[in-house]
Amino acid sequence: MLRQLETPNLLSPITVLPGIGPKRAGLLETQMGIKTLGQLLHLVPRRYLAPGRHLDINELSTADGELVRISGTVTRTWVRGFGRRAVVSVEVEDESGKCVLPWFNQPYLKNAFPPGRELTAEGTVSLKRGVQLQSPHLIDLNVIVPPLTPIYPQADGIPSHFLAKAIAATRELLGAVDDPLPVAILESAQVPELNQALQYLHAPETTEQTEAGRRRLAWAEILRLELRRQRARRERSGVERGPEMAESAIPDQEVWDRIFARIPFVLTAEQQSVLAILREEMASTQPMARLLHGEVGSGKTVIAFALALSEAAAGRQTALLAPTEILARQHLATFCQWLEGSQVQVAGFFGDDRPAERRLAVRSIAAGTAHIAIGTHALFGDDIHFARLGLVVFDEQHRFGVRQKAKLLTKGTNPQVLTMTATPIPRTMAWAQYGALDPCELRSRPGTGGEITTEVSTMDKFHAWAEKVRPQLESGQRCFVVAPHIDGEDGLLEIAARLGSTEWQGLELAVVSGRMPGAEVAAAVERFRRGQIHALLGTTVVEVGLDIAAIPLMAVVNAQRFGLASLHQLRGRLARGPKASSGKCILFGSDDSHHRLELLAACRDGFAVAAADLAERGPGALKGLRQHGRSDFHLFDPLLDHDLVDCLKLSEVRTWLLQLD
Repeated sequence: MLRQLETPNLLSPITVLPGIGPKRAGLLETQMGIKTLGQLLHLVPRRYLAPGRHLDINELSTADGELVRISGTVTRTWVRGFGRRAVVSVEVEDESGKCVLPWFNQPYLKNAFPPGRELTAEGTVSLKRGVQLQSPHLIDLNVIVPPLTPIYPQADGIPSHFLAKAIAATRELLGAVDDPLPVAILESAQVPELNQALQYLHAPETTEQTEAGRRRLAWAEILRLELRRQRARRERSGVERGPEMAESAIPDQEVWDRIFARIPFVLTAEQQSVLAILREEMASTQPMARLLHGEVGSGKTVIAFALALSEAAAGRQTALLAPTEILARQHLATFCQWLEGSQVQVAGFFGDDRPAERRLAVRSIAAGTAHIAIGTHALFGDDIHFARLGLVVFDEQHRFGVRQKAKLLTKGTNPQVLTMTATPIPRTMAWAQYGALDPCELRSRPGTGGEITTEVSTMDKFHAWAEKVRPQLESGQRCFVVAPHIDGEDGLLEIAARLGSTEWQGLELAVVSGRMPGAEVAAAVERFRRGQIHALLGTTVVEVGLDIAAIPLMAVVNAQRFGLASLHQLRGRLARGPKASSGKCILFGSDDSHHRLELLAACRDGFAVAAADLAERGPGALKGLRQHGRSDFHLFDPLLDHDLVDCLKLSEVRTWLLQLD
């Protein structure tokens, strides 16, 4: 009997069910996040098991690994082993042949199968030790078997069959469940009502029903996210930027003309269009919150530069945060070069700054004499206080945690926010499409001169390739070599030592990694830039933003350890600049990774690469600190449910969401 409850509902605790006391309820909460009956009903099976097809025993030899059913007569039974580890083997025959059904760790069954007993059993065919039916269980032909049996996820102390019983008990207790979504909203997405969806999930007759049930719950998740996004926008629209960010301080066109004059090249039409959107938004009294997707070499830096100068002209400051010292120092050098002779001051903040240099930079930012601060995580320092922080730029935003970014934002009063990324990783791509930031894009690549080709090879051919390209390096060409880790087999240090003593002995090589002091890395990069080094060997510090003109060669070892988007960024370091010739990137990977790597070789567009990476690796955590892997959504899949997201644009859906807000 179920425990009596006056008004059971979806919010009732799971302890109202038989067999779930405080201990097991604690396990369900900590291991599966289930506290209520509603959460239990929303637990989707990890797979569905269809009944095995019925075969004669002589047909099992062609069904290895398949779930099947057989009927026959027991001819003999024997036991191997002792105690709990004993194996009870039962030989069964029909008119066509014989097979063995082994029961492991169940010695109490040794007398359950006397010769002559008729039975029907289901199990998985194995031909390794004769013809056997592994993991067998008996079938009662008088019991109606469902077309699909749900198999639920399990955890320590919570077996799948226990969850199946608990869900069945919950459905019996609650009966029909009212759907909180109006009929019109369900029809707009063409999904069933909640009670029907739960029936489809937990007692389906077809695989089509299981997908329909999942999509109903996924639609609810999408609506919840959109409602949060809508409320976040409303909250932003109600936030004033403060008296120090008054609209009267917005630069006029004459100031913008002087800003454009500082840029040593003419902006593309696409860059001008994106800048116009951002200028208009920054002129609002509400703070901007934008995500800039830019293809590798599309010119995101010039957008950040122009906006930072507009803030300086209005008497406000900009903080530009980069994930690596290579990229931060490169931004610093570029800004200083373009601002040469101007009154705009730029301060750099790095982890290995000398104390005197840092104190000077900190004072200049606090006093407002420095207009732009560029740095790495050093910008988070508690000693850094801005006089009038008006704009925060996050470059490669996916490399920073939510709390880290929030800490920098608190150094100003509701500053404008621009987050930038080149060829977004899956998390960023999903966040841009479904998250709270409004995206804009740069797809053209004026910063890349030559065509880049990509080839895929196996790791055992890497050193032969190194020997082959030596004459090119001796003739003055330069090369990147990238490894996914520093130490160990095929690590950066091992590869550098091997090349330096064999194939590339006598050539000038330099190693860079995140473990080295930033100044040392910057010095090696500068020597490579000047042509004093034949090859620069590095980890993923090479990936982000390294801008050196006319490098024609790159080798990536153990390429299977990188995401497709990261590999696209890496090859984007090649053939940069208007005078560059073609570039070639060789991906050396494991044999089983070739299919995935060939996708990259065949695809040159970064946004298409990001889509392929999303399909390959999953959407990742759409909020929080995780970058890829398990999604915070339980059922929503960006690859399968993109049409549901499109339904958010329907007028009836927009109207209903506005009524809820």
